[in-house]
Amino acid sequence: MKTKTRKLLITGVALTIFGPVLGYVLFFVGMFYGLATTSRAVQSTPPGTFPDVGHTMVHMFMWLFMGFGPLLLGLLAGASGFFLIIYSLITHFCRTEDAG
Repeated sequence: MKTKTRKLLITGVALTIFGPVLGYVLFFVGMFYGLATTSRAVQSTPPGTFPDVGHTMVHMFMWLFMGFGPLLLGLLAGASGFFLIIYSLITHFCRTEDAG
């Protein structure tokens, strides 16, 4: 296997494995951060008053959609890695002998 093809294969495997893992980790970190800031906002209201539910829901909604960005980027990286693996395997097995 050529050096360039081997590097593409290793890069593809790394992207396929670590891209979605990083996306899921960042998604859950964002969700936990959003829930923590929301619960902090609810706990900081003075006793005897109702918390601002509208502000709380807007905050949760914002973190929900901000959490999907890293998730989608991680899945995109995984798909890119998969296509790099396919490309490097096709390049390795379908090349002609006189091409080098």
